[in-house]
Amino acid sequence: MSLGTKDTGILSTLKEILFKDKAISGEAASIAIGLLMMGSCDIELITELTNYARDNKHEKISRAIAVAISLILVNSENYANRVVEELIVDSNNWLR
Repeated sequence: MSLGTKDTGILSTLKEILFKDKAISGEAASIAIGLLMMGSCDIELITELTNYARDNKHEKISRAIAVAISLILVNSENYANRVVEELIVDSNNWLR
Protein backbone atom coordinates (compact mmCIF):
# COMPACT_ATOMS: atom_id res chain seq x y z
CA MET A 1 0.00 0.00 0.00
CA SER A 2 1.43 3.38 -1.01
CA LEU A 3 -1.22 5.72 0.39
CA GLY A 4 0.48 8.97 1.34
CA THR A 5 4.01 7.54 1.06
CA LYS A 6 5.21 10.18 -1.44
CA ASP A 7 7.39 7.56 -3.16
CA THR A 8 9.15 9.34 -6.04
CA GLY A 9 9.68 6.14 -8.02
CA ILE A 10 5.99 5.33 -8.05
CA LEU A 11 5.18 8.98 -8.75
CA SER A 12 7.44 8.96 -11.79
CA THR A 13 5.74 5.83 -13.16
CA LEU A 14 2.28 7.29 -12.59
CA LYS A 15 3.24 10.54 -14.33
CA GLU A 16 4.49 8.57 -17.35
CA ILE A 17 1.08 6.87 -17.57
CA LEU A 18 -0.74 10.19 -17.14
CA PHE A 19 1.26 11.95 -19.83
CA LYS A 20 0.43 9.28 -22.44
CA ASP A 21 -2.87 11.19 -22.71
CA LYS A 22 -5.20 8.18 -22.67
CA ALA A 23 -8.51 9.00 -20.95
CA ILE A 24 -9.04 5.92 -18.76
CA SER A 25 -5.44 5.21 -17.74
CA GLY A 26 -4.82 8.94 -17.28
CA GLU A 27 -7.82 9.22 -14.99
CA ALA A 28 -6.61 6.27 -12.90
CA ALA A 29 -3.04 7.60 -12.78
CA SER A 30 -4.26 11.03 -11.67
CA ILE A 31 -6.25 9.64 -8.78
CA ALA A 32 -3.36 7.35 -7.84
CA ILE A 33 -1.02 10.38 -7.80
CA GLY A 34 -3.39 12.13 -5.41
CA LEU A 35 -3.54 9.11 -3.11
CA LEU A 36 0.23 8.59 -3.25
CA MET A 37 1.01 12.25 -2.53
CA MET A 38 -1.87 12.83 -0.11
CA GLY A 39 -1.10 15.58 2.37
CA SER A 40 2.26 16.47 0.80
CA CYS A 41 1.24 19.98 -0.32
CA ASP A 42 3.76 19.59 -3.16
CA ILE A 43 3.43 22.96 -4.88
CA GLU A 44 5.55 21.96 -7.88
CA LEU A 45 3.42 18.87 -8.50
CA ILE A 46 0.18 20.86 -8.11
CA THR A 47 1.43 23.36 -10.69
CA GLU A 48 2.46 20.58 -13.08
CA LEU A 49 -0.91 18.83 -12.75
CA THR A 50 -2.85 22.07 -13.12
CA ASN A 51 -0.98 22.97 -16.30
CA TYR A 52 -1.54 19.50 -17.72
CA ALA A 53 -5.26 19.64 -16.92
CA ARG A 54 -5.49 22.93 -18.80
CA ASP A 55 -3.68 21.53 -21.85
CA ASN A 56 -5.24 18.10 -22.27
CA LYS A 57 -8.47 17.33 -24.10
CA HIS A 58 -9.86 14.58 -21.84
CA GLU A 59 -12.57 15.56 -19.40
CA LYS A 60 -11.89 12.43 -17.33
CA ILE A 61 -8.26 13.41 -16.82
CA SER A 62 -9.09 17.01 -15.90
CA ARG A 63 -11.70 15.85 -13.40
CA ALA A 64 -9.32 13.30 -11.85
CA ILE A 65 -6.55 15.90 -11.61
CA ALA A 66 -8.93 18.13 -9.64
CA VAL A 67 -9.46 15.22 -7.22
CA ALA A 68 -5.71 14.59 -7.05
CA ILE A 69 -5.02 18.24 -6.22
CA SER A 70 -7.56 18.11 -3.40
CA LEU A 71 -5.88 14.98 -1.99
CA ILE A 72 -2.43 16.56 -2.23
CA LEU A 73 -3.75 19.52 -0.22
CA VAL A 74 -5.25 17.46 2.63
CA ASN A 75 -4.33 19.10 5.97
CA SER A 76 -2.86 22.14 4.17
CA GLU A 77 -5.72 24.55 4.70
CA ASN A 78 -3.77 27.79 4.23
CA TYR A 79 -2.26 26.77 0.91
CA ALA A 80 -5.48 25.07 -0.18
CA ASN A 81 -7.33 28.37 0.15
CA ARG A 82 -4.79 30.03 -2.16
CA VAL A 83 -5.12 27.25 -4.72
CA VAL A 84 -8.92 27.51 -4.60
CA GLU A 85 -8.75 31.27 -5.14
CA GLU A 86 -6.53 30.72 -8.17
CA LEU A 87 -8.55 27.90 -9.69
CA ILE A 88 -11.99 29.40 -9.12
CA VAL A 89 -11.36 31.77 -12.03
CA ASP A 90 -9.71 29.14 -14.26
CA SER A 91 -11.08 28.64 -17.76
CA ASN A 92 -11.11 24.84 -17.28
CA ASN A 93 -14.49 24.11 -15.74
CA TRP A 94 -13.25 20.88 -14.12
CA LEU A 95 -10.54 22.77 -12.24
CA ARG A 96 -12.96 25.52 -11.38
